[in-house]
Amino acid sequence: MAANRSVAITATQLEPIQRETVMDLVARRIEQLVRSGDLTSGDRLPPEPELAQMLQVSRGSLREALKGLVYLGLIKSRAGDGTYIRPSLGRVLNQHFQWMILLNEVKHLEIYELRRIIEPDVAALAARRATRADLDRLEAALEGMAQARGNPELFQEFDIQFHDAFAQASGNAAIHSTMRMLYHATSEARKAVLPFIDNWGKHWRRHERVFTLIRDHKPELARKAVLEDLRYAESLLHKHIGSLHQPTSKGRANLALEKVREPRRRKRPPPAGNRLAFRPLSSKRA
Repeated sequence: MAANRSVAITATQLEPIQRETVMDLVARRIEQLVRSGDLTSGDRLPPEPELAQMLQVSRGSLREALKGLVYLGLIKSRAGDGTYIRPSLGRVLNQHFQWMILLNEVKHLEIYELRRIIEPDVAALAARRATRADLDRLEAALEGMAQARGNPELFQEFDIQFHDAFAQASGNAAIHSTMRMLYHATSEARKAVLPFIDNWGKHWRRHERVFTLIRDHKPELARKAVLEDLRYAESLLHKHIGSLHQPTSKGRANLALEKVREPRRRKRPPPAGNRLAFRPLSSKRA
């Protein structure tokens, strides 16, 4: 009895076997080819018959699996030319992270919190490592922002270019890819806060100060300047979130109007007998 009970307890602890889909199988075997050096970034995959034989799957299953991998952005297909390993997965990471935002797995305020942890140090690295080409990109973005101060959406585009430029100036590809992903994820939040920017000149000067400190190789001051800018950006986001829980100005005006009109409303008595309750359209006033 004791032995049987021991076996029963062990059986309840077993997890169900996870079946591997054909797409998982194909992805794993392509990954093995990349690890072994048989395939590398940008390489074309072998033709379908050869690849199906290599991976030991049917051509139909392979075709469906490749379609899934194309959708995920791991490979790309060129009509009449074959299927290739993507040379860069940065855009794929951006899209997947954006889906996390859409599905509410990650919140915009959490991204800003992460930016406050990372981005000031990115600016400090940029102040130490920026090349002439990096400074030219920063200056071009800053000039674009200056020219676009009357156009909030265009200003925002140059704003993102500016932040991307100093992330690139850090000289660290992992940092640059991570920051690009975060900037892409906050694009909708950036649009939402545009109406809350009350002084575009001051907003531009914050960026000019960051550029000057990076150019002059002052990492500690650059770190502080970026932290100040992020705190301001986060305050705008709090204002936007607060506005979502309040009636709009039009809604408030209508509500006030209804309150004014309410005492004047009187219930009209029903019409007596068969007398018409409205004036016929064909009748004329005397």
